[in-house]
Amino acid sequence: MSMATLKDIAKIAGVNVSTVSKALRGSSDINKQTMQNIKKIADELNYSYEKREPSQIKTQYSNSLNTIGIICPEIISEYYSDIVNTLTKEIRKKGYYCIISFTDFDSENEGRYLKGLLNSNVKGIIFITESLDIDDTLGLIKNNNYTIPLVVIAQNADTKEFDCIKIDDEYGMKLSVEHLLEQGHTNLGYVGDKLSNARMEAFIENLQENKLKVNKKWIRVSEERFEKCGYDLLTAMIKEGDLPTAIVGAYDNIVIGAVKAITDSGRKVPEDISIIGIDNISVTNYYNPEITSVAGPVEEMARIAVKLLFKKIDSSEYDVVQNVVLPPRLITRKSVRKLS
Repeated sequence: MSMATLKDIAKIAGVNVSTVSKALRGSSDINKQTMQNIKKIADELNYSYEKREPSQIKTQYSNSLNTIGIICPEIISEYYSDIVNTLTKEIRKKGYYCIISFTDFDSENEGRYLKGLLNSNVKGIIFITESLDIDDTLGLIKNNNYTIPLVVIAQNADTKEFDCIKIDDEYGMKLSVEHLLEQGHTNLGYVGDKLSNARMEAFIENLQENKLKVNKKWIRVSEERFEKCGYDLLTAMIKEGDLPTAIVGAYDNIVIGAVKAITDSGRKVPEDISIIGIDNISVTNYYNPEITSVAGPVEEMARIAVKLLFKKIDSSEYDVVQNVVLPPRLITRKSVRKLS
């Protein structure tokens, strides 16, 4: 005879798996009668769970009460710092504290920190990732019968098991390329780092859709990040000659480095080369020239993530999974010239 599972207990009790898990852990979210019924069914099915006195339960949960875990790649860039800043503000409004772990874009760190948060009995988790495949990492929850609410913010991956929210990067790249085409540019280049390869792929797809030439000499990717990435790539491109009339940068910090490389070579933006960034960080509006950029609704994304998470925290019966995709918009400034 196979061993009973949480699903078996939930089916008999007429509740969802999350309610069963909380009841067996003695959570105060579950009313006394429901908890007693679930424990009775578990005992009848010989389901093994840790039986504790109320005083023990209170001690265990006093350490994790009102705590949310946040897993994030880093906060060096303004994009991630804005997300985390908004998340923590919204979570504090709910009367909760935050535990924040930084993965440095390492999938092993993601799994390690996720497991640590799951075992620390936080009330919920917001998982921010740039990984292309997150199924194995999220499998830690599903395969071990954890029922802690989790929301994913993932630009490059999808999940049908958990709430997921993202900004539509493909549409953002479409806005960039179409704007350059409208200004008469057909020789387009791209500069980015390896962590932004999804944006490079979207750039190439947009060139192909518009029947534009994909010149590999004008598509550059570096191991470096931020301003150094843009500066080094543009410096190398300039030395080789045969430049595009316009360039899309994977994100604004890269564009800032690229602009410096262009000006250091004696050229000007946008007179000699036009350029567009992504993320619309604050400096783009104050740089010389002011940089055209694709702005994603980062703060709105973070607020929605908190809203989705607390729907699950506030109601163990709420099990709707939502996938939210938010459209970015183009902010036109002075870094793109209209060709005659």
